[in-house]
Amino acid sequence: MIIDSHTHVAKFGNKIYPAKKLLSSMDEAGINYSLLIAVGQTTTDQVIKICENNPRLRAIGYLPYSSLDNRQINKIVKYLKEGKIYGVKLYPGYENFYPMDEKLFPLYAQCQKISQPVIFHTGVLMAGLAGILKQVHPLHIDEVANKFPDLKIVMAHFGNPWIVDTAAVILRNKNVYIDLSGYFAEFLHLSPRDISFFVKDLTYFKNFVGSFKNCLFGTDWPLYSQKEYLEAALQLPLTDEEKDLVFWKNTKEIFGLEV
Repeated sequence: MIIDSHTHVAKFGNKIYPAKKLLSSMDEAGINYSLLIAVGQTTTDQVIKICENNPRLRAIGYLPYSSLDNRQINKIVKYLKEGKIYGVKLYPGYENFYPMDEKLFPLYAQCQKISQPVIFHTGVLMAGLAGILKQVHPLHIDEVANKFPDLKIVMAHFGNPWIVDTAAVILRNKNVYIDLSGYFAEFLHLSPRDISFFVKDLTYFKNFVGSFKNCLFGTDWPLYSQKEYLEAALQLPLTDEEKDLVFWKNTKEIFGLEV
């Protein structure tokens, strides 16, 4: 089984990428399920509706920082408890806040209590979009994990290019994970040289941490071909145990998926 832990349906540039295209991409790549993450232009409610009509997709909510208040937090937590969404993503950097902003503490506390994960954008920002890089440095996640040690956290894009710092955060915090998405240049085919750098960087991560056991396969479709990304990930030096954990078991367990 293969689960892609990081996908979107949205408009990028002049192209629209609906759920139908995602499902077709999954078929081409041999991916069984995908987590569909809400973004600014595709709201949590819209993603929930899409997933209700597509049993191979599971919804991940999005909590806009600009409208953050207790009402919004309680709404997201309600959706988590009802099983309408399986986690919530935050976008520091893009939305001008730091992960340790105290306004987010009630969300962290409630997600920790009900054992539901929070995903953070970490690492480089998408080309052409405004944002503040220092707000997406992986060391900020270490602070959150120290204050909320039982909170399940996923660092999207594994903090690239700060992979050394990401490895240190993972080594110190048992409930922090990374997804492998978003490493390459967007909307381009992967070259052998690209894949070589990907394998080299993540092999260094493994050597530092000791294993890939805190990793989740993810692509960030439609920015990348799921088929090509999966082929790249399969070139990592994974043991048989790590393959199961990375490609489906970790995502199933962390997000509480019934698959």
